[in-house]
Amino acid sequence: MFNKKSALGRRTFLAFSSLALAIAFTGASHIRQAGAATLDEIKKKGTITFGIVTDQPPFSFINASGQNEGYDIELSKLMAKELGVEAAYVPITSANRIPQLMTGKVDMLICVMGVYPDRAKVVQYVAPYAEINAAIYGPKDGGVTKVEELSGHSIAVEKGSSMDKAVTDAAPKDATIQRFDDASSAVQALLSGQVEYLGSYSHQFGGVEKAAPGKYAQKIVLSTEYEGIAVSPKSEELGKWAGEFMSKHKKDGTLNELYQKHFGAPFPEMPASMDGITFTMN
Repeated sequence: MFNKKSALGRRTFLAFSSLALAIAFTGASHIRQAGAATLDEIKKKGTITFGIVTDQPPFSFINASGQNEGYDIELSKLMAKELGVEAAYVPITSANRIPQLMTGKVDMLICVMGVYPDRAKVVQYVAPYAEINAAIYGPKDGGVTKVEELSGHSIAVEKGSSMDKAVTDAAPKDATIQRFDDASSAVQALLSGQVEYLGSYSHQFGGVEKAAPGKYAQKIVLSTEYEGIAVSPKSEELGKWAGEFMSKHKKDGTLNELYQKHFGAPFPEMPASMDGITFTMN
């Protein structure tokens, strides 16, 4: 027998179910778009926001006037100029840079971030834009010359960085690895005698040498690392544009001029592809 009340209940249930599904779909769609930035959106707001470091010359640092300066800054400003917008900056750390990108706090990372397959599963690399050595630094006179000789010694690294991983993987199990929130704190730990050695990159050693001339030297080279520019995988249009930007300025010599200015060397011959990694630059 037809039950009007039951039919009404079923219709109400179906209506609310449809509404719930619509809300869920809308919410999921919004989540999928988190971190995505289109070129039109960037041009409309008039700014493109870069995640940068502020303590790693010559890549990016705060100068005596309190302004951002360095290779990363010049490169990002050139990008902004060609998009017809202003460059905005958000200081980041190794620990928070990818979350900042994926949640849309920044549109692009130009922040001395190493190119590795595990990161390529999360971010979209545009291109390698610099090359550095990952090394162990310590007392110029004496000290270690091989990784195994780090046994029983203390080493400072920046927490969550590729250097942290490199030292952790290479050092003997009984070496003491002390992790600091940023590169500057790790350097200060070496200078103050809190640790015996520093896991750092070739571009950062200038700060150590300036603070303590002739006292420290590169002791062990762990690897050569390529640094990459990255966007969110959802920002396909921005990633493609940035890849074309890098390709164009590699060909016209602009990248070489910037690299010579800040590193005193020609722009390195970068890999066009790497295992487990794709670039948007052709």
